[in-house]
Amino acid sequence: MLEDAVVHYQRFNNDVFRGNEYFKGKIGAYVYVRVHNDKIHEGTLIEFNNSSISLKTRKEIKTISRNRVDYMYTRDSETIPQLRPELAWDIYISKIPQTGSINGNLVYLSTGFDWNAVYRFILNGKKGELISEAVVSNSSNVDFTQYSMKLVEGNLQKKGTRPQPVYRAEARSGAMAYNTQSPPVAAESTLGDFHIFSLPEKIDLKQNQSVTVRLYEPRKVDFNRTFVFKNSERSKKEEPLQIEIQLANTKENGLNIPLPRGKISLYLQSPDGSLEYAGEDDLKQIPKGETATISGGRAFDVIGKRIVLHYDRQRKSEEASIEIIIKNKKNTAVNIRLEERIHGDWIVRNASDNYIKKDASTIYFPFTVEAGGSKTVTYTYRKEWK
Repeated sequence: MLEDAVVHYQRFNNDVFRGNEYFKGKIGAYVYVRVHNDKIHEGTLIEFNNSSISLKTRKEIKTISRNRVDYMYTRDSETIPQLRPELAWDIYISKIPQTGSINGNLVYLSTGFDWNAVYRFILNGKKGELISEAVVSNSSNVDFTQYSMKLVEGNLQKKGTRPQPVYRAEARSGAMAYNTQSPPVAAESTLGDFHIFSLPEKIDLKQNQSVTVRLYEPRKVDFNRTFVFKNSERSKKEEPLQIEIQLANTKENGLNIPLPRGKISLYLQSPDGSLEYAGEDDLKQIPKGETATISGGRAFDVIGKRIVLHYDRQRKSEEASIEIIIKNKKNTAVNIRLEERIHGDWIVRNASDNYIKKDASTIYFPFTVEAGGSKTVTYTYRKEWK
């Protein structure tokens, strides 16, 4: 967008010099090929591909393997290689200035830039500290110096494709002041259906570099830990239970902020204050008021065993009796969720505990097992069909 001027035509030339493409276009030209630990072979180039080069010499046709070639060349004083893409305009100026220049704004989409949210979640008993950061990377061939950036989080609809998560860094001018006594934190705002994280200071970002910045100040939060045992119909197994950590993104829990999709690393705080790495998981986008569910691996001291006590299948029915034993070897009580998947048209009978129907094919039993204790759950399911 120009002041007192109109762009009539825009031309983009991306025909950047590439050796492979250049020599493919030199079929029929005279070339020189240096073979490793051998002499330079010369002749008319009649074939050039990813595996071999073929030459027509005065006496023979010779094929040389590409992995034996040190280099090749041709005498060419006319070609001027284009080293970078070029964007050019034909501009009509409505008012020709006596002196000075014409101002305008250039807006364009580029590739080679990305950002991803990264989280560190430090667990200490029933309390935790959530540290939210962003890693901005530049994989382009351009260095950027003293740029302000805005990180856009959302889902961008592109024609012909499904909506995809977008992590886009937008370069802008101007800087924002920040408190030098603590790491600078991005300013979060909303624009349309997207969330914008404005970095608080100008940064240098050279090609093939990345920089890590804070999205939010560290937040003290509460979380729930549940041990989950998932099974399906006639499955039999004995294994440690999955650890599920639930984090409420609410004001009451010290959050109520948009949490972008990213990787979350878990750490346990030891009594001496040191941190121990405890695994990682992918965190989906968590809007305000929603709850994040994080997988924390499997528990060493909480074991589940599932037994099929009875199974009977008839021509139009199926019935099975199930026994599940949970053993807690920890010195603290644990919350358990048994998830049972049953497909088809089913009913549950003779359940030893109350269960919750999650959906058409899932029920679960929630309960607590005391320290050093165990609990047995039994039920029978029956399915019928026509």
